[in-house]
Amino acid sequence: MKINFYILIYILIIFIISSKTLQSKNFGDLTKQKPIEMNIQLNGKIGEMHFFSPNILIFKTGKLYKLKIINTSKSKHYFSSSNFSKSIFTRKIQINKNDEKVAEVKGNISEIEVFPNNEVEWWFVPIKTGEFDDLICSVKDLQTNKKHSEMGMVGKIIIE
Repeated sequence: MKINFYILIYILIIFIISSKTLQSKNFGDLTKQKPIEMNIQLNGKIGEMHFFSPNILIFKTGKLYKLKIINTSKSKHYFSSSNFSKSIFTRKIQINKNDEKVAEVKGNISEIEVFPNNEVEWWFVPIKTGEFDDLICSVKDLQTNKKHSEMGMVGKIIIE
């Protein structure tokens, strides 16, 4: 009986040590994960309408994302959500041209401006859950002088 008890204790110790090792491998540097790639397009037609596509983005805490923000229109656009930017850790903003990296920006980001027919990559890890319906573009339309958000360029970001 004593031998079975010691074998059981030995097995439990090995199990505890191995599970701690697995946990430390899974919960290391969250910014070094393989990123989940997502795209959002900044669309519009000057004088008519402007919009995000999709206009709802859903992320999960603790995952690394590479969000490509792609401006397909002839006007510049902002991707701006102060509540979202306060709920993530930004690893970097990467600017590419012709599939080559041109620059990286690091630090806290609250708004990104993307010029016509260009794109940027926002690498981040969500750290706080919430629903943020303050995604807007506050650029003024060149013909109507209305903000793009007044012409439909609004969205919602959900972090689960």
